[in-house]
Amino acid sequence: MKKLFLLINLLIVISCHSQKKNIMRPKIDDKIESLDTILLDHIDKLENYSKKTDSGYIQIMRNQTNISYQFTPNDSLYKIVKIYYLNYMIYNKGLTLNLPWTTFPLGIWYEFDKDGKLVKKINYDEPYKFTFDEVLAFCKAENIKLSKGPVLQGTGFHTTIRRRIEKEKPIWEIQWKKKPDVLETIILDGVSGKVLSKRESQYVNN
Repeated sequence: MKKLFLLINLLIVISCHSQKKNIMRPKIDDKIESLDTILLDHIDKLENYSKKTDSGYIQIMRNQTNISYQFTPNDSLYKIVKIYYLNYMIYNKGLTLNLPWTTFPLGIWYEFDKDGKLVKKINYDEPYKFTFDEVLAFCKAENIKLSKGPVLQGTGFHTTIRRRIEKEKPIWEIQWKKKPDVLETIILDGVSGKVLSKRESQYVNN
């Protein structure tokens, strides 16, 4: 019986650890880095490059001023974004949501000069005392489904989370499909988490 009890406890711990791992934010540090040399051949030949890997989805876009690298881990709500100078040295890096639209910077972002010196550190979460993790808990309590992992264009409607400063006050906005033909938009106070409004609108699948 004692062994059975210990086994059950172990399984619970493993299960809890796995659940936490699925929603854990990837860690972004302030260390200088250069673009992975494995990707350089693709970048030299193409302006845009994307690839599905065993661990997630990579997107690289190059223009006349910089190179954008984005990686969305499997089963994650987050996307790692790194912008590089054309000499392949890091310019800035941080996290956004995994959606390809209406996203915003999350947590601390780091910016570097061309010599690799850290010149700026911005905490984009600071105004929002009602944190993103608390927004996720709110969505879970309201049975609002969030899409994990790579979310690509043309894959239908996905719950969208936005945030902004409105009339000098931080707010969260959640838009989700409440019914097959109904969207609900919920506005939360970015400091207290209080529900400020709920509004329904018709959803038309184009």
